[in-house]
Amino acid sequence: MANPAPQDSPTTILVVDDEEGIRQALDRFLTRLGYKVLQAASGAEALERQAAEQPECMLSDIRMPNMSGVELVPKALAVDSDLAIIMLTAIDEPRTAIECLKLGAYDYLIKPVDLDELEMSLQGALRQRQLEIDRRELEQWLAREVAVRTRDLEERTTVVEDIALAALAAAGDWPGAGDAVARLAKELGTSADDVAREVRKRRGGS
Repeated sequence: MANPAPQDSPTTILVVDDEEGIRQALDRFLTRLGYKVLQAASGAEALERQAAEQPECMLSDIRMPNMSGVELVPKALAVDSDLAIIMLTAIDEPRTAIECLKLGAYDYLIKPVDLDELEMSLQGALRQRQLEIDRRELEQWLAREVAVRTRDLEERTTVVEDIALAALAAAGDWPGAGDAVARLAKELGTSADDVAREVRKRRGGS
């Protein structure tokens, strides 16, 4: 019997909170939704787990000892600028939560967290993360295409230039040579004297 096709690995979410009860409750809920869940009890532990396991999203409490959520946000984004971050905040911390948004977090939710709101916020954060990744990849692809097309155009221009100079050199005393030299010089962005000198060189003259 053939082996089943491999499934895409589940999205990984890092839950950061110094309260174990909150971490466990969020872990159970997110696991039921199909996410892979990592836990960290502090900002320092969160950065270690992020570096080791590269989660796509992070849920972080704001008020934690030693390293607050506000301090954690820029550190986590320095490790992975695509990390989707949602902050968990007490009802009396809206200004701090807004500061986290300015630092790069996607959203904030007020504790006790409404699970429906959490699910919707996660979907939005992950969707925006993917859009940013897709946009960057498209820009990189376009830049590569422009570079290739530009190189091809430059190569074709060089070939056309060589053919035109060879034709003028072979034309000898053709009456229209002067006008042709002037037109070619204009197309190449150089002087007619330079073109005429190259033609003479190809004829074997000085």
